[in-house]
Amino acid sequence: MARRNQHSKEELRAMAIEALADLVEREGVDNFSVRQIAGKLGYTPGMLYHLFVNLDDLILHLNAQTLDALNARIDQAAGHGDPMAILKAMAFEYLRLAREHTALWQLVFSHRMANQAPVPDWYVDRTRHMFEQVEVQLNNWVPAADQRQRQVMARTLWGSVHGICLLHVENKLNVAGDVAPEAMLESLLDHYLSSCAREGEK
Repeated sequence: MARRNQHSKEELRAMAIEALADLVEREGVDNFSVRQIAGKLGYTPGMLYHLFVNLDDLILHLNAQTLDALNARIDQAAGHGDPMAILKAMAFEYLRLAREHTALWQLVFSHRMANQAPVPDWYVDRTRHMFEQVEVQLNNWVPAADQRQRQVMARTLWGSVHGICLLHVENKLNVAGDVAPEAMLESLLDHYLSSCAREGEK
């Protein structure tokens, strides 16, 4: 590894995020520490506090990368098809990311800020983007719905899709029988979106 003065601050930050990502993917969402992260870089734990405000800040930057990857997939899915097909494609991409990077995906939703500290705006913007993309498709699907109704629909869909994905990656769908999560997502979207469309026609 290169000596400290051979890396810029931004390079060290990227290395620290990568080190944390590796630990999370290998050890899980609860089995890492500042000492372990610094050790992977060959530095003392105090070095990390010159790069990030605290461990929460480092975790948020890793989670932001995961959300960026998710949003990129969702944006790509939004490019083709009718609203129903696009929303299904978004749900399948959500499942695919949960499968491919389970621990990183879980960390996004399991992490809690210490002392109930507020989440910074730059992070909130990433979570907002996902819902906005869903709301765009819901607006195309149910144009009679107002903004508040679309927000509720988007969050209802997300909560349902997330629940199926979470049960799948935690191997808890087996208790319900041998049903593929893709089939469950398809059924969910078919029935929920059809119901939304009928309500919008009233």
